[in-house]
Order: sequence, then C-alpha cells, then structure tokens
Amino acid sequence: MSRNRNRRNALFLFLSFVFSTACQSKLHLVEPSQGRTLESYQAVGKKAMVVTPNREATKIGIAVLKKGGSAVDAAIAVSFALSVLRPQSTGLGGGGFMLIYDHKNKKTVALNFREFAPLKSKANMFIKKGVLDPKLAQEGGLAVAVPRFVAGMGDIYDFYASKKVPWSDLIGPSIDLAERGFSVYPHLAHAIEEKRDVLNHFSPSKNIFVPNGNPLKEGEMLIQKDLAKTLKAVAQKGWAGFYQGPIAADILRSVQRAGGIMTIDDLWHVEPIPAEPVASTYRGYKIVSMPPPSSGGITLMEILNILENFPIARQGPYNPKTVHEVVEAMKRAFLDRAKYLGDPRFIKMPVKGLLSKEYAEELAGSIDPQKATPSKNLSPLESNSSLHESTTHFSIVDEEGNAVASTQTINGYFGSGLVAQGSGIVLNNEMDDFSIEPGVPNAYGLIGGEANVVAPGKIPLSSMTPTFVFDSKGDLVFVLGSPGGPKIITAVLETLLHSIDFKAKPLEAVAAKRYHHQWIPDVLQYEEGIFSQKLERQLTAMGHSLQETKAPWLIMLIARSKEGFIGVSDPRGVGSAIGE
Repeated sequence: MSRNRNRRNALFLFLSFVFSTACQSKLHLVEPSQGRTLESYQAVGKKAMVVTPNREATKIGIAVLKKGGSAVDAAIAVSFALSVLRPQSTGLGGGGFMLIYDHKNKKTVALNFREFAPLKSKANMFIKKGVLDPKLAQEGGLAVAVPRFVAGMGDIYDFYASKKVPWSDLIGPSIDLAERGFSVYPHLAHAIEEKRDVLNHFSPSKNIFVPNGNPLKEGEMLIQKDLAKTLKAVAQKGWAGFYQGPIAADILRSVQRAGGIMTIDDLWHVEPIPAEPVASTYRGYKIVSMPPPSSGGITLMEILNILENFPIARQGPYNPKTVHEVVEAMKRAFLDRAKYLGDPRFIKMPVKGLLSKEYAEELAGSIDPQKATPSKNLSPLESNSSLHESTTHFSIVDEEGNAVASTQTINGYFGSGLVAQGSGIVLNNEMDDFSIEPGVPNAYGLIGGEANVVAPGKIPLSSMTPTFVFDSKGDLVFVLGSPGGPKIITAVLETLLHSIDFKAKPLEAVAAKRYHHQWIPDVLQYEEGIFSQKLERQLTAMGHSLQETKAPWLIMLIARSKEGFIGVSDPRGVGSAIGE
C-alpha cells in the first residue's frame, strides 16, 4: 500500500515539476512595432548571421560576408552604415566598444575606442559663475569629448580585419546611403522632435534635421551630403582623412565656436586601447564582456554572481521572490558601479573582489527576503532619471565561427546637438558620462563618485555591455548586447536569465518584457503588462516603488542552434536579422 502511495507521490511531484517548468517558460512578450509579426524579427542561418537595429545596415553586413569578408570586416561596414542611418544614436563624432572572438585561437579581445575628455578639461569645468550647470555637459561645445570612432575602425581594420574586402569598399555603401538619403523612420522622427530645440540652436544641425524650422517627419527623406563628403575622405585617406586637414579643422572650429575646449593636440591622442575582457561564470556558462572604462561587464557579472545564490529557475520569472531578488541584486551592483568604477588608467579598482563569488555571497546574504532595502540605506544620494534610446548595438558571427559584439554611441539623442559645420558629423555629449560633481546625476539619472570625475584625457564610465557566452565545452553559444544607457546592463542580464534559467527560446528571451533598477533613483521601472495586479501589490507591500516606463533597450542576439545560428533583432525596434 505504501509502495503505491509513494509511486503516486512521485508521479504527482513529477507532474508538478513539468507543469511548473512549463509555466516558468511562458514569458510575457512585447507587441512588435510597426505592425510586424514577432517571427519577422528572427532569422536562421546555417553558416553566418548579422543582427543590427536597421535592415539596411544588416543587408550591408551580410553582403560583406558573402564577398568572403570576416565578421570583423562586416562589423566595420555595419558601423559606418549605422553612423548614417542612426545619427541620433551613433556616428563618426562618437565612439564605442567592441568584443572580437577569434574562433581559431579561442581568444577574445576587447577594443576600447571610447571618447575621452579634452586635454584642457578640468574637474570644475561645468561650474558657471560659481554654480554647477549640468546642461553644459549635455549641450554645446563643452559637452563634446574627443571622438574616436574613426580611429577605432581604422585600428580594427589594420589589426583584425581579413583584408579580403578593401577599406574603401567597406565604407562605400555608407557613402551611397548618405548621398541618396533614406526615409525617416519612426524612432528617428521621434528623436528629432524631442531634440528640436537643441538642434535649432546650431545652424548646421538645424539645416539637416530641422530644415526651415520644421523637424523632419516620418516618411520624409534625410539626405546628408556633407557626411557623404566626410565618408569619402575617410575611405580615401583613412585616419588622416578625419583627424587631419579640412575635416579636423571643421570639427575644432565648430566645437570652439560653441564654447568647447578641444584642440588639435586632442586629435593626435586618439589611438584605440586593446584590453583584456572581464570574465565570470553563471550556472556552468562562461560570461565574457567589456572591462572598464565600461561598467557593463563587471556590473552584469556581479548581479549574476549574486543571483547564483537563489533558486530563481525553480521559482519562475514572475514569482515575487524572483523579482525581489533580481531587483535587490541590481541595486547592490549599481551601487558598486558608482563607488568603484572608472577609467583604469586613472584609478585602481577592486575588480577581482567585485567579481568574486565570496563577495556575491555576502551581498546575497544582505538581501532581506521579505523587504526591499531602501537605496538611501545603501547610500544617501538621490536623483531623477531621464532615459533615452541612444547608443546602438549589433552582433555578427561569420562562417568560420568568429564573432563580433559592438556597442557604439554619441551618448544622448544627437549627442551635444552640434553638427560640425561642413562635415555633417553629429558630435557627442560624452562629457555627461563623467561625474561632473560627485553625487550629481547625469542625463540618465546615474550617480557618480570620485572614481569618475573629469580629468584631462580621461575616458568616462560607460554602461555598454557587448557580451559573449560560452558553454561548458567552450563553444560560443550567445552573442548579444543592447543600447539604452544603464538599461543596457539589465537588458543583457534579463535576456541571459530568460535563456539560461527559464529556458526560453531566443525570440522569447529577447521579446520578453523587462524591468530595471539602477540603485538611484530608488524606483523599480517596468514595461507595461509585465506584472499582474497581484504581483504589483506584492512588490509594493515588500517596499518596492514601482514606475511604468517605455523601454529604450534593443537587444541584438545571436544564439547557436542545431540549424546553425538564430538571430533576433529586438521587436521593440525596426531592425532585422539576416542569416547566410
């Protein structure tokens, strides 16, 4: 009799496990934009895959691969294409980070071509008449850090490209796009409208994006003749076409007229910096990402290390315990981001300690299972946040198994709002990514400390998180990243949690609705419809302050599959994946 009862109990437990597992994998998905189906954002490729936030850029990347080019070759072509197609988010006047995986040698290299503070910068440079003015770090000439995009692409071509496709051929499609123009898409139209006042303030910007005082609307043509001229110079002369001669003069003249301090000396210190990526493990997978001055890799890994101490896979994605534990882990990692991280050439950082499993276990132990820890109890700072979908990301894998994940930016929408006269180059406002004064939030609501104060030649802290994931056999299984300021980190995090813990398929992992906490402000931001009313009440009772928000993140994911590769462009955007 007892034997039958035991069998029934075992069967009940098994069925309960199967049922709970099925429930766990049922994620709440976003509605795709522009009337497209979710499936239209996914592609399968037997040999290679390109995923970008713009279909034209994706087509340019896949064309390079079909010509025999490598993932790095395609990455250069895609980078220049996006500089034309997404002037609100990236471009020649900015910079970024790139992870490159060399399949043959099983080696990953991290490339830092992030902008840096002009050599005449000072810690108090945004204080005007004795009063701190954060707008000076966000708009106009003082906001512009020294752009390193072109230097980065040139260096990547010289040292990592296959050379099967000439440099000029990689830039050629972008020149054509700038000259003939393209139809303004919804997000670009939204960005122009949002920044119209700043763009109107500078004649070169106004002439391109707000002609005759009317912001370009969806469906109208954006033609960038001056940018095409600049791209031609770069295609013909490489670095020298940008950092010397007429284009360099255009940049310096425009920045200085708008109150900036950049000089010719700055343009001679733009060499990209190769670095060792940071790495950690999560539930048997190896996670590899960007090191400082990007905070993305360390912050992502610290959150994952904390979450290894909780059974979130068994609990399910929408269990109040899971959400609570994830949010509390986010808070603690973002606090450490603000306290410790910056440019490694200027400060020493406890990277080994921050990534240690023992430290994560201590942080996990500090989480009250029933109550949210107020951020003011972790630190007394307060701020407000303003998040935009600036920055861009793409992911590429080629036929030989080489991979690229790259995140690039000019920071906020249209950066400083300043276009260099005669060149068509939208100049960044990366100076706002510094801690312009400890405890004062930037445009993303992020708090910084002494580790990230302005200094001559210093690179500001970033949230960019291009990431590779390897399985226990050492095979590359995920290539991903996202734009979106500090939400980059949590977008990558949740995509990995959905994939690894909740066993979601690639499209579901990317399309699943997300939530975010960055320590300050002490607010749990979430996409509409992710939480049930019951879960909202439970989280509120635990002490979480909830705020619905639109998500400015766009994950670009490549996942290894039995068919080869599955590519997913985030259905929140207008991008695409194309496989070969």
